[in-house]
Amino acid sequence: MPSFLFPLPPPLGLGLLPHRTPALMSLSSDPSVFDILNLFCHHWFLSWDWLVSLVTTAQWANSLSINWVEFIPMAHTHLVRCAIKLAPSVPTTKVKWVMFVFLLEVLNGGSPVLSFFAPCHVHAPHKQRTC
Repeated sequence: MPSFLFPLPPPLGLGLLPHRTPALMSLSSDPSVFDILNLFCHHWFLSWDWLVSLVTTAQWANSLSINWVEFIPMAHTHLVRCAIKLAPSVPTTKVKWVMFVFLLEVLNGGSPVLSFFAPCHVHAPHKQRTC
């Protein structure tokens, strides 16, 4: 049964998001950052376009990947709340640190969650020309 997550800030214009409590991984009492990152990768689907629209500043590394990003304050708060909702038993500082790594992966295109939002390509058969 879906419950409703907290309301998004009005400027984002998305209203309430339906949210089902995911079947969380059994995290140990002190999970590693990799355990938390794995949890985010499997249960948190973020649209790259939506995430980019919330960025105020970003910095590129020499390897042409984003290595620092700042979000508008309301978006930052929303993302932190979503991350804490996924890992409620983990200290907030650790969740925020892993969230930042996860968001950089999504922004740099190195996360499998991008395929969730990829358009479906349908191969339609077409007539062959006979000339």
